[in-house]
Amino acid sequence: MTFRLVFVLAAIWVLAADWANAATLEVAEVLESVRRHHPLLLAAMNDREIAEADVLTAQGRFDTTIRSRFDSDSFGFYTNRRVDTWVEQPLATQGMSVYGGYRMGEGSFAPYDGKLDSRSFGEWRSGVKLPLLRDRQFDSRRGELARAEIGRSLARYSVEQQRLILVQGAISRYWNWVAAGRRLTVAREALQVAEARQKLLEEGVKEGQLPAIDGVDNRRAILQRQSGLIDAERTFQQAAIELSLFLRDAAGQPRNARAEELPARFPETEALPGDRWEMDVAEALTRRPELFRLRAQAEQNFIDLRLARNAAKPAIDVMASVTSDRGSNPAVRRGPEEVKAGVAFEFPFQNRSARGKEDAAIAKQRQFEQREAFLRDQITTEVRDALSAAQAAHQRVRVLGEEIVVNRELEEAERARFQIGEGTLFQLNLREQSTLDALNREAVAHAEYQRSRAGYDYATGRLLDR
Repeated sequence: MTFRLVFVLAAIWVLAADWANAATLEVAEVLESVRRHHPLLLAAMNDREIAEADVLTAQGRFDTTIRSRFDSDSFGFYTNRRVDTWVEQPLATQGMSVYGGYRMGEGSFAPYDGKLDSRSFGEWRSGVKLPLLRDRQFDSRRGELARAEIGRSLARYSVEQQRLILVQGAISRYWNWVAAGRRLTVAREALQVAEARQKLLEEGVKEGQLPAIDGVDNRRAILQRQSGLIDAERTFQQAAIELSLFLRDAAGQPRNARAEELPARFPETEALPGDRWEMDVAEALTRRPELFRLRAQAEQNFIDLRLARNAAKPAIDVMASVTSDRGSNPAVRRGPEEVKAGVAFEFPFQNRSARGKEDAAIAKQRQFEQREAFLRDQITTEVRDALSAAQAAHQRVRVLGEEIVVNRELEEAERARFQIGEGTLFQLNLREQSTLDALNREAVAHAEYQRSRAGYDYATGRLLDR
């Protein structure tokens, strides 16, 4: 009983393994492999992490800065010690910055260093710096942060663009592999037909019922179909190798798809209406990532323009501070509380650096406008061409299907004539070759239709949904 149970379980395991090995490879599995393991897509996704790091770096321009210093003079005529701690906080509002600190000096100081001395409890100070023109509405800190935030969107659009390219490539390679597998099957079946007929012909020649030339002609057909089979096997191997760039195992390593994984048939083609291209163009202009990438780059250039115009303004900064000296020290004659205010002015007279950057940014802005106009035209033509290609591929598949039906009817009729002695083997081989060519062209047409549909979905941006 135990032996029978083990035998049954082993048989079930073998059948399950065979079923697993014979599982059909679907295009969805290839696309999932691309999403999980393709190095170029993973590399593009790393761009998002780089962009996030750039945003963090730009935010660091607003970090609180703490500085501290200790000095001492010893073994001289004046001996003293000094501690100075300073905290500064840049603000995103109006380009302001606030600061505060504590300073203490003790000992003896030279008259010209009297400002270093402090009362016994030290000096507390706080202040603010406010730009009036340059850096008020926009400055390098805010500009760097804005560029980094746009760069985060750029990274996302780059990932989407890479996904579009890889998904289209994966679909194209998959259907090339399916078409190559179909042509390999056709070549094998054609060779089997010729080999099976050779035995019958040899018997007929021996019995004197058929001329010897028929046997020779059929051997020629066998050699021709063997050559075709070799070409078909090489094409199938090449298609599987190219597909392995997109089809990967759990470890992310390329794997070759096997012939046992080929689907049984091509899916039915679909006729696309020819009057939908305007809606498709409108959708493509709202989905194609390269258009958004270009606009994001234009936004970054606009930030450069704002920075250049900011640099062209005079720098007029207002500063105000409050100090409070606590404790006692007769040598310190200032304080105990003081309010200080001042204005700083700076302006390069020629201002050529700022004007040069502004002119360059304006020229680049015109470049982006022209590139966007061309890209919109290019997307429009791509959508129209992709729709036309998909429609033509559908019609080609339909016509080839009808051609195969007619070829098979003629082939069967010629085979019947040959069997009753009215036809010739030469004519039968011609009919079979015509059917073989039509089957191969149909496989190519089916693959072309699937590639055209992928190109159509690429042009409209719908391929991102897959």
